[in-house]
Amino acid sequence: MPYTLHEHTADVRLEIAGESLGGLFGESIKAMNAVSCPDYSSEVVERRLSVSSPDVLSLLVDFLNELVFLGQVHHEAYEELRLVAVTGRHFEGVVKGRKIIGMEEEIKAVTLHEASVRRTREGTWLANLVLDI
Repeated sequence: MPYTLHEHTADVRLEIAGESLGGLFGESIKAMNAVSCPDYSSEVVERRLSVSSPDVLSLLVDFLNELVFLGQVHHEAYEELRLVAVTGRHFEGVVKGRKIIGMEEEIKAVTLHEASVRRTREGTWLANLVLDI
């Protein structure tokens, strides 16, 4: 046989709660930073984002993957979220952060594997996400 398959686990599972859908997006940024542990410089940055997806789960995953992409390209990590609008299928807002010198753990992607988003009876939002590291 010319190849061999090996099991490999390189992921982190997150459970995130937010008082609102926008709050869930903001808490998701904090959760990703808790995993990556960025080493910040003093240079402040802002990025305007507009993301559309077919449903709320895809929207959250696509939003976070956009942050991963922008962070890798520009050597930045984002700490704050200023919402313009968020619905179940569209996000628009500004993320604020800083340039980074490095990070302890690089997040490659936010996956849809075992991912979920739901609203509780009390009105809060809960997400379960898996980060590929």
